[in-house]
Amino acid sequence: MNKIKLLVIILVLLGVSNSYSQDAQEIIKKVQSNYNGINDAKASFSHTVKYSSGKSQTESGTIYIQKENKYRIETKNQVVLTDGVTSWSYSSKKKQVIIDNYKNDGNTFSPNKYLFSYPENFYSDVEGSETISGLDCYLLKLSPRSKGNVKSAKIWVDKDQYLIRKIHINSSESSDTYLLKKISLDAGISSSKFTFSPPSDVEVIDLR
Repeated sequence: MNKIKLLVIILVLLGVSNSYSQDAQEIIKKVQSNYNGINDAKASFSHTVKYSSGKSQTESGTIYIQKENKYRIETKNQVVLTDGVTSWSYSSKKKQVIIDNYKNDGNTFSPNKYLFSYPENFYSDVEGSETISGLDCYLLKLSPRSKGNVKSAKIWVDKDQYLIRKIHINSSESSDTYLLKKISLDAGISSSKFTFSPPSDVEVIDLR
């Protein structure tokens, strides 16, 4: 996962018809109707990253989100989380935690952006349909309203429950793909899940 720096997006689709744009807006409205009424969500995921150098890696974990701007991403060797004020990136392998102020700007990755507010931050178009984990899904391509370091992004939304099942993001450094499974809405996640107390034997790098 390598610090999970999945920055936001910048590729504009050309020649997309108005009917496709309208379809995208209807899909977005249905997705938001699912997420706007909830407080939190939990899902297991697999994450594949392919670097510009040609190297790639895949891992799995669990993602937790809570309004507003709180998320926690756990894998075998790393935990990345924020309470919306402070961010922590903890590597058990390196025995190191990096602490910084949470920055809610155009270059900050946040799962909440894709679940709660991406219509405000991106232009959306329907690119087609694909089957993801046995589910028939709409494929939406997102284009940023402002420039960032990422080149393009796609989101797959299932046609039955209108939940986001897959996210793919291309940046100048890598391409990242998240496949979401076992999605649970209003899972009753405690706010303590989004704070972090470093173990006593780890190096603390505080950038605040």
